[in-house]
Amino acid sequence: MSRPFSSTFDALQAHFAQQPNEPDQQHHQQTGTIVPPEPTQALDPSISSAAAGFQTRSDNVPIQPKPFPGFQPHARTELPTIPQYPASGISPGFVNQPIASMSNTLGFVPPSSNVFAPQTRETLPQPEVPITRPGDVTTETTSQMMDEEDELNPIDTATDALLERQNDLFQNNHPLPKLPRIRGLSAKHFMSETKSNQSTRRRRGNTRRRGPRKAVEPTGDIKYRLNMASNAWMDGRLDEAISYVEDAIRINAETYRAWTLLASFLQEKGDQKGVFTAKVIAATLQPKEINGWLQCAELGIELQKEFPEEANEFLQQAIFSYSSALRVDSKHRPARHGRAAIYFDMGRLKSAAKDYTVLVETCSYDVYALRGLAKVSVLLEDTGKPQFANRPKLAIEAYRNCITYFRENGFDSRYPFDWEDIEMFVELLAYTEQFQEAISELRSLSRWLLTRSDEVFWDVESDDREWDADNIRRLDVASYQEGKYPASSYGSGLPLELRTKLAVYRLKLGQEDEAIRHLDFIDPDSSDKLVNEYPHLLLEGAAALYEANNLSLALRYYEPLRAPDLLDTESLVRVGRCYLDAGDNRQAEECFTAAINQDESNSEACIDARYELAKMYEAAREEREAYILVNEAIRLQEARERAREENNRDDDNDEDRDDDDDDAATVREPGSGTEADPKPKPKRAKRPPKPKGEKSKKEPNPKAEPARRRPKVFARTEELQLEERLRADELAEAWQVVRDSQAASQIGGNATGPSNTFMAAAQKLVDDFRSYREFYPWDKYLAHLGLDQAREKVLSRKGNRNLLAMVERLSHNLNPEDPNTDRLPKQIAISYRGVPFDDWLDLFIEYAIGLAQVGKFQQAYKVCESARDATIFSKSKENLFLIHVAWAACALRGRDEETCVAVARWLMREYQYDTDPFRMFSALSRLCLSPASWYASGPVQKYMLRQIKLMDRAIGARVAEDSGDEDEAPTGRVYPSKNLDITLLMLYGFILFISSSFTYALNYFTRAYTLDRENGMVLLTIGHCYVHYALKRQSENRQYLLTQGFLFLHKYYDLKQGSLDAAQRQEAHYNLARSYHAIGLPHLAAQYYRLALRDVPDDSRNGIMGRNDLTLDAAYNLQHICWTGGDVGAVKTIAEKYLVL
Repeated sequence: MSRPFSSTFDALQAHFAQQPNEPDQQHHQQTGTIVPPEPTQALDPSISSAAAGFQTRSDNVPIQPKPFPGFQPHARTELPTIPQYPASGISPGFVNQPIASMSNTLGFVPPSSNVFAPQTRETLPQPEVPITRPGDVTTETTSQMMDEEDELNPIDTATDALLERQNDLFQNNHPLPKLPRIRGLSAKHFMSETKSNQSTRRRRGNTRRRGPRKAVEPTGDIKYRLNMASNAWMDGRLDEAISYVEDAIRINAETYRAWTLLASFLQEKGDQKGVFTAKVIAATLQPKEINGWLQCAELGIELQKEFPEEANEFLQQAIFSYSSALRVDSKHRPARHGRAAIYFDMGRLKSAAKDYTVLVETCSYDVYALRGLAKVSVLLEDTGKPQFANRPKLAIEAYRNCITYFRENGFDSRYPFDWEDIEMFVELLAYTEQFQEAISELRSLSRWLLTRSDEVFWDVESDDREWDADNIRRLDVASYQEGKYPASSYGSGLPLELRTKLAVYRLKLGQEDEAIRHLDFIDPDSSDKLVNEYPHLLLEGAAALYEANNLSLALRYYEPLRAPDLLDTESLVRVGRCYLDAGDNRQAEECFTAAINQDESNSEACIDARYELAKMYEAAREEREAYILVNEAIRLQEARERAREENNRDDDNDEDRDDDDDDAATVREPGSGTEADPKPKPKRAKRPPKPKGEKSKKEPNPKAEPARRRPKVFARTEELQLEERLRADELAEAWQVVRDSQAASQIGGNATGPSNTFMAAAQKLVDDFRSYREFYPWDKYLAHLGLDQAREKVLSRKGNRNLLAMVERLSHNLNPEDPNTDRLPKQIAISYRGVPFDDWLDLFIEYAIGLAQVGKFQQAYKVCESARDATIFSKSKENLFLIHVAWAACALRGRDEETCVAVARWLMREYQYDTDPFRMFSALSRLCLSPASWYASGPVQKYMLRQIKLMDRAIGARVAEDSGDEDEAPTGRVYPSKNLDITLLMLYGFILFISSSFTYALNYFTRAYTLDRENGMVLLTIGHCYVHYALKRQSENRQYLLTQGFLFLHKYYDLKQGSLDAAQRQEAHYNLARSYHAIGLPHLAAQYYRLALRDVPDDSRNGIMGRNDLTLDAAYNLQHICWTGGDVGAVKTIAEKYLVL
């Protein structure tokens, strides 16, 4: 590193003395001295004298300065020393620039000064002056220094320009040298100032700028497009205006005005989804604008009603918008109210409770937040989790605070406290079983709202005479003054909702007489108006009477609600039990059946309905129906248990997700203090993945089973006959619709699939056929109902004890017929409901294919399975064949290769020694585009090899019995033919070929070749097998294998060339060209590709297996050959002639 110069002007002179591109070689001399080079040009005299180390006076007389102690101008072998400090005295010049003078003495300039700043002759180094400590400086001395500084301030322009030039060159070519460490007093002053500056910069750097960066000003082209869009919109050219705005967005998607214009244009066009997206992006670009976020949230809530299929996405975006507004202002109450309401609607109760809690804590009399908090608190405690056990009590305390505030300060028009809040408050008390407290609060608060709060003497009364319709009991109270308040503020002033609550609470306390007084106000026999306007009050009163075990009076309130279908599932079960208590089994059966048919959520009440109905059927000796019902109840209970466990796991995940959305505890106001670093959340253990095969073993959905018409055991005979006639008429109309649709399809043909009317009518008919128990064996009938008898015996060890005891008892008493016995009645039936069974089979097949056409493949399989298991159809081999062909067609439609292979194997097993099943297996595997794993699976290979061995043993004059399928018992059938089946040999050879077992495949291909030497498929397959075997790394004699392969390929080619069909000849050209192309002989491949382009068949009618014209394939391959050879012109010609669609 070069030594520092004695002064700034020495550095200036040394720099300009050497060449710009010549390095400073003298700095590395062994002597350690620095000799300044000669100047290259004459400088200003003043500058020259300064560079020489002189100081001039105003009369230009040079003065030889005294050398600084301890400093050598041009020869220095050690670091400079700082002179000793005298005891007293100080120079004004030193006080003026204490650090700069000392630094220049050391050859160092502090960062606070500029090395290359313009300097005058008066700023040259001064002679040595006495130095004292800074504490000796006086005010008089300081003023003297300031006056001298003002006198020494003129600037030489020539020096200024020269130094600026030197600064540029020095920065580009010669960085400043590394300087020795500063010591002494100067280091103390300098380092203190440096540390102060660094600490200031450090504090300034730690203050991270929060918030988004400032938007960039739109460029001219964006402004031009936006102006053009505005002009187009004013001219009525809306699409053009949208195009201009979209073009501006492509240039810079962060242009706020572009998104707002796009939103307004799309609003006029009627594209609500586009408007929503544009507004969300615009709000993102200006996240501090709360109104923009609120508009986005409100629009998302409106769109979720308009597009219910995308409701979840819109609600999630609305939550994001409200959360963004709360990040700007955490005290914005409308945003928090809106987000809490959405959380509540989506079932995210924990997040809703957090928002409602924040609202109540910041405003104790916000009744809207209190109502939401009360509802959420009850639902959270219903989950059964211990952390939510005290939620209702907290809501009660919040309501008490609100009531206290209103009693002390009066009502607030912004938050009206009315009867709904009283009802909510007393319901919370009743939920926590504080019935007496609920009664007291209801009476006191109602009196308060009716402006009779001073009549506190009613609180000491144990009954509710205060709210009687007349004054008979009220007059018995001494403190009561008749006429002080209007009569409407007593009996009739209490709303019916709160009066019903009083009745319910009195029944809970066992005070039935007082409760009946209140229930008389909603007596259904008194007026029909109550049933139409207040059905919920009748239902609530009936439920309270039922729970109080007053079933006869409860039935009186329930019965008026049955006609208009105002009863839910639980209420129907209770009505049925009331009828059972009254001895009316017929009405009880109707109620239980209606509850089963009405329930869509498989609730606990639906399970109770099945259990009650099963007990009735067991008593009536209808064990089969009772067994079905009790097994359905057990299956639903197991499904509920699995769903509950799944929901508990999902709730844990939802809580973690909800914590990310809540910002009530994370958003801080400016100046609230330093935020502590948030502690990292403990990572939750990941949920173990499900086994790969679990999906196929999943239990069927209870609602996915076919609808079953339940018998009515206790109905009257005339009722059954009437219902049967109505059912027959309905099914006859359905058959008429089916026949009309079939006739229309035969005439016109419907390429889009069956009509909706046909599908609806066919579903009614098929469900009615499947619900007839006599058509199915007992085990098959249970299987179609989703019940597996063997499974129920294993799984019935857990669950409801009553259900388990009943199913165990019925399983012992029930004696279903042997499934191996003949299920057909003694008199062979030929029709059902007047329709032949052949027509029913056609309906099953058409309905299954129709379901497959609309994408309901599993339901289509169920229909085919129902047809197969019916005893009417299973006795006919032809019917079973038609059913399985339809089953295969549905699987082909759904690209279900597993089902296709299963159906094909059934055909091969049932028609074991025929050739067509093997061809069907190959055709299904080809049409379904199944992977090789299904075509060449292990069970298929074993089955095919076993068939070949049977065939070989039969040809060898030995009896060959079939040992059956690998999964079934032996059938004992004997191979009847004496000839080899070439199709079977080729099929097994293809399976080995796909498995890359070419050596073993050739054995079966050559056996087929000995049977038919003129079969083109056999010749082509053998040729390809040899060629592919030659291309393997393990092949020993590749030339021999290729010769053998192309021998068979040319035989195949010669055979096809004699055909009159152009498609056959083109096929031969293409296959031979492709074979030469595969082994790397493109010149021969190109020759046959060109021949394939000449023999073009008429492919106007494509077959089901694909098109016959191979022109596109040949042209594409030929184009690649030309491209590889560099013939670009040929590539272009082929593409323009053959590959332009």
